[in-house]
Amino acid sequence: MRSWIEKLEQENNEHQREVLRLKSLCRRAAEEIRDLDDMIIKSIEDNKVIEYPEEDKAYFAGFSSINLLNRLEGRTNGGYVENYDDLHLEMKKVEHPSFYEGALVKNDHPPECKWHKDWHACDCGAFEKEEK
Repeated sequence: MRSWIEKLEQENNEHQREVLRLKSLCRRAAEEIRDLDDMIIKSIEDNKVIEYPEEDKAYFAGFSSINLLNRLEGRTNGGYVENYDDLHLEMKKVEHPSFYEGALVKNDHPPECKWHKDWHACDCGAFEKEEK
């Protein structure tokens, strides 16, 4: 009986990881589309084709789009979870559930708190609240 429960928990964790990966891909795709849309609008407003110097990497959204498209099509693995603090925190909770089950850690640290990257670097004051 226990092995079935463990198997279901493992499958659930895998599904949660996949959901977070897909959320991060969707966010990244939205950012890319927004950047490309801004470039198109600017070219229409200026009535000319966009020409940007190579050193101006802010306008080279198309190059990162190739990697994004490959990930969306399943040609390459991975997501962009680590680029989004809230998704990164959720992934840590999935990967280390026993650590995040404690009373203090469950939701007491906001995603921007340094505690999520280094458990000794809390800068949100959650530990002071617990002592009171």
